[in-house]
Amino acid sequence: MKRRTPTLVAVYDLGAWEPRRVAEFRLTEQGAVALEVLVPGGCRLAEQWHRSGVEILGAGARVHPAAGPDFMLALLQPFGMSYYAIVDESP
Repeated sequence: MKRRTPTLVAVYDLGAWEPRRVAEFRLTEQGAVALEVLVPGGCRLAEQWHRSGVEILGAGARVHPAAGPDFMLALLQPFGMSYYAIVDESP
């Protein structure tokens, strides 16, 4: 069974009283990934992933935004972070 490719992945900052949506990654029609930062001051985690790629846990490899669907899937790995939540918000 083929896994559905996410087209919109949001990053939430959990460090405040209420979770705050701080960035989103979108799969473009061209197949790459665009980042939109939604808060003043930016989101270091999202910006770093967009610049340097996401590490594939246990593989020692990185996938970059130009890889499109593979990058979007990599964002949804179980990172075990306590300050951020990564959520598939694809339609």
